[in-house]
Amino acid sequence: MNIYLLRHGETEQNSKRFYYGNLDVDITDKGIKQIEYINNEIRNIDFDKIYVSNMKRAISTASIVSKDKNILCIKDKRLNEMNLGVFEGKSYEHIQKEYPIEFQKWSDDWKYYAPPDGETYVEFYERVKEFFQEILKLEDKNILLVTHGGVIRSILTYVMGENLDVFWKFGSKNGDLTLVKYEYENLYIDSIIHADI
Repeated sequence: MNIYLLRHGETEQNSKRFYYGNLDVDITDKGIKQIEYINNEIRNIDFDKIYVSNMKRAISTASIVSKDKNILCIKDKRLNEMNLGVFEGKSYEHIQKEYPIEFQKWSDDWKYYAPPDGETYVEFYERVKEFFQEILKLEDKNILLVTHGGVIRSILTYVMGENLDVFWKFGSKNGDLTLVKYEYENLYIDSIIHADI
């Protein structure tokens, strides 16, 4: 099985380096170009299924790569980015200033501390893991997941043996396409294509 992980195109919040996960924003013109670049790379792949988070930025991304493929995109909220609660839509500096105690607790215990009204990383990881384990039970050859950087890092953490500390060892830029292969009950990272825009 080939599992393609596509991070959505750039958003305005990405370009401003804001924390956001649950904010429902769309992709920019640059984001559209990034995904058009990747779409050209995957135009000849026959996907059995395309799964997408239910956030605008992922849906817009999926619409670009699915438009010529005559395939329905299946929305699944487990592919949504981590909910950062009150930190949503704020810069690193703004969070440190407005929520110094909460930010310090989050920095000290990033796995188990949830920003107010948000979710812990462990909660987030478990919902992504549940989804991914369901995918591995399918009989399909090519599956595309259109999602977010945190989700992709969590899947790669799972691939690397579920040591949550490796979450920070992966990069996932806007428009990146990562191929994970599942063969003989073995998962491995095969390739990463960057949207060079």
